[in-house]
Amino acid sequence: MAEKSQGSAVELKRVVMVKAIVTEAFKVNLVKELERAIGNIENQSSQITERGKAYLEELKKKGLMQKAAAFKHQVEEERNKQAAAKSDLLMKIEEAKKLELGSEFVQGPLEGPVNVEIGDNLYRKVGGAEIIVKDGIVQEIRGV
Repeated sequence: MAEKSQGSAVELKRVVMVKAIVTEAFKVNLVKELERAIGNIENQSSQITERGKAYLEELKKKGLMQKAAAFKHQVEEERNKQAAAKSDLLMKIEEAKKLELGSEFVQGPLEGPVNVEIGDNLYRKVGGAEIIVKDGIVQEIRGV
């Protein structure tokens, strides 16, 4: 092992995975969150449709038919993306309803600092950390 000297440490960022233990409350909140996201997509979609119609009419009045056709195509592509996102969220709602109580659900990554010093195993220090929560309360910290 190398001898440590003054200033021989560095702070790095590492990814810490957050996992939730599935409870009935967690499932209800997850479904509500997904439904809220669907509502946001529907609102955006209706706004795009309204604004798009007005802009399209404006382009047609000015005789900019080529620009109008390109814009119409662009709006249609955006609607398709939103429809796919909504469909994906609906599928996730069905999956959320089927989650087994007590199982672990990956909520996503967080970034956190870690100090690395001479002699440390870098792979252990920066990889594989997990925080396990149950209804928002930390139950376990793994891989630290």
